[in-house]
Amino acid sequence: MVHCGGEPWTEDSTTNLNDAISELEARIANPRHWSKEEHEQNIEKLRQLNFQKQLLIDYDQK
Repeated sequence: MVHCGGEPWTEDSTTNLNDAISELEARIANPRHWSKEEHEQNIEKLRQLNFQKQLLIDYDQK
């Protein structure tokens, strides 16, 4: 889910990314509501989104 197009990231893109991260953090904080497989998928997805967010931060600093 890395942004590869010629269009710059917009504030909406960043907001959507932060919203998705917040949602996954809430899901991970309440693992009893999810199967073990879903919980592991949520952890992996959160890892990926945090990596993507860090890429955006690094790109903006250049």
